[in-house]
Amino acid sequence: MFLHGCTGATIAAFPSMFGQVNRYDLTAAICIVGIISTSAPFAAATTRPTPASKVLADVVRLTNAERAIHKRSRLRTNARLMRAAQIQADQMARAGQQAHVLPGAPYPNAEDRLAAAGYDWQSYGENLAFGQRNSAEAVRSWMHSRGHRANIISPAFTELGVGYAVDRAGRPYYVQVFANPLSSS
Repeated sequence: MFLHGCTGATIAAFPSMFGQVNRYDLTAAICIVGIISTSAPFAAATTRPTPASKVLADVVRLTNAERAIHKRSRLRTNARLMRAAQIQADQMARAGQQAHVLPGAPYPNAEDRLAAAGYDWQSYGENLAFGQRNSAEAVRSWMHSRGHRANIISPAFTELGVGYAVDRAGRPYYVQVFANPLSSS
């Protein structure tokens, strides 16, 4: 706890202002006011949003950690899958809703997003999350859902893309796109 110069001498300097006030009670009150007024900048510094690049990297790392637990090979990130996932994260944040299909969006279906990103796929899967405070919570929630967990630990997928966006109300949206490319090139 940060204390800002709280001593009994503060009261002694102004005896006529405080009359018969107990010095210790008043000193404590002044200290509390000092703590509150000086801690505001520290609170703001600790609540800065996490950079999107860290969120994305954390989701990839945590996803591969879950795969390792289940004796699956690591997923390679793919720039085109990252783009497809980011398209969906941005679309959901703009729409203010979580959905695999967004009829009014420029790329309403996963196939549309994969095509827009230029990714040729044999198979793909998509996980969405909304409202979790951080990457760990998002991955944990996916692991507690049968379908999402199946995507994360599926041996059929070899590549991964991750997207993250925050809407105007500050709500986070997370997207994972898993795939196996059509060709190895």
